Amino acid sequence: MIEDKLSIKLFRQEKGQGAKRICQEFSYNKWAVSSVRDLLRKIDTTNSISHKAGSVWPRTVRTERNIACVAELI
Repeated sequence: MIEDKLSIKLFRQEKGQGAKRICQEFSYNKWAVSSVRDLLRKIDTTNSISHKAGSVWPRTVRTERNIACVAELI
């Protein structure tokens, strides 16, 4: 998927293509126009395809507290 996002970014920056045109160019991928439009909005505002800082949920499964609770249960 990263390669697809990079392709979309390249088309947007070099050719100024819109969402519908990009979907037509890459018709074999069967992308939804709304998904491409959302990605283009993100590219236009941040000039990046990566997640915003802090937008990913932190992992809380392997915290010291949880490990201790499981060890206690065992």
